[in-house]
Amino acid sequence: MPAPVLRKGVYPPLPTFFDVHEELDVPTYQQHIRNLAGTGLAGYVLMGSNGEAVHLSSDERVKLIEAAHEVAGADALLVAGCGEQSTRATLEHCRRAASAGADFALVLPPFYFKGRMQEQALLTHYRVIADASPLPVVIYNMPASTAGLDLNAALLAKLAEHPNIVGIKDSAGDMAKLAQLVGQVPADFAIFAGSAGYFLPALAIGAVGVVAALANVFPRQVCRLQELFQRGELLEAQRLQSLLAPANAAVTTIYSVPGLKAALELTAGYGGPPRLPLLPLNEAERKHLAEILEEVTRLT
Repeated sequence: MPAPVLRKGVYPPLPTFFDVHEELDVPTYQQHIRNLAGTGLAGYVLMGSNGEAVHLSSDERVKLIEAAHEVAGADALLVAGCGEQSTRATLEHCRRAASAGADFALVLPPFYFKGRMQEQALLTHYRVIADASPLPVVIYNMPASTAGLDLNAALLAKLAEHPNIVGIKDSAGDMAKLAQLVGQVPADFAIFAGSAGYFLPALAIGAVGVVAALANVFPRQVCRLQELFQRGELLEAQRLQSLLAPANAAVTTIYSVPGLKAALELTAGYGGPPRLPLLPLNEAERKHLAEILEEVTRLT
């Protein structure tokens, strides 16, 4: 069977839903995927930062991939978070994700021993994983979640030479680095922005899509931004980007995972609590978030 192609487009990083006892709420998880179907998305990212991957056991990860595979449909690609602090544990996640039905492995760099994560260590880590992983590997560069560890363009270009490393989700927001990277990687290496907040600038320098938390809440609007860019309707794309930016900030940097879940409660009627130590938004935060979301709904 040929390896899947990492299609361009919009991928929401799905939240993981929990009940009041902090157990997996699989029915809500699957309903959320059904609600997103038909909105123009290319696929889904499972167990990313917004999926609270660090709060999940290995068995829970498998259960979520199986649940998503069951309802996502044959055309939707599933990108499963597999990163761990050791190469060995990351590979085990890759193998289990493949067996559960994932199409790609999203791999965050190890950062616990950040001082020793120099170029050769990181090259070795990713190449060993790519050599043995049954899934094609997508690099996940997110300095905010890796103690500031930021993979530079030269390192990424070397990794892109590996036939089983097929793309990157870059959440650093460094447009100069992305522009440099576009010029150094093979044409089939897929570069995805890591946020809807800078989606349009990333498209302008060669990104092929976005992994955006906001696409859980406003999937059609985020997809439309890419459509407007591809049609050359740049003024309208700029207007939409400016409207989405405040809402994106609210469900990422300002309120994080609890904000995303609150946004879904406000717009879709479900969301639920995060796992401790994350706490739900307080009433003042929810009110502020509701005002921001209403502005997007009203003007788009």
